[in-house]
Amino acid sequence: MRLLLITGIFLFVTFNLFPSGMRDTMNTTEINTTGQTGSNNTGSTVSGNVFKITGRVQIYGNEPNTFTGIVDQAGTEYAVYPPAQEERLRALQGHLIEFTVIPINEPKSYGSLFLKGGTVEPITWEIIR
Repeated sequence: MRLLLITGIFLFVTFNLFPSGMRDTMNTTEINTTGQTGSNNTGSTVSGNVFKITGRVQIYGNEPNTFTGIVDQAGTEYAVYPPAQEERLRALQGHLIEFTVIPINEPKSYGSLFLKGGTVEPITWEIIR
């Protein structure tokens, strides 16, 4: 009986020490890296590592801890990196803009700690209205 209990505890601990990787498959983003253009249901068009976001520039926080983000039409908030791009985008508040951005896998800016859409680096943008 004691051997059966020890074996059961050993198996239970072993399965918890080595996860099956299910969390990684649940947290994947829908970025199409095959080069085909498609929609990811957030108002964004995806193509390779570059995708388009149609949305507005939003400034978050209070001075001196402000940061710039992009909010797409579905409400997803993206942090902007590098800080030089943040400064350029501040003047574009209140306009509907189509951004071409590169996703950055690592949180690199202060805003990426708070905005859950990820961190992006804007390449180009065009004011729609």
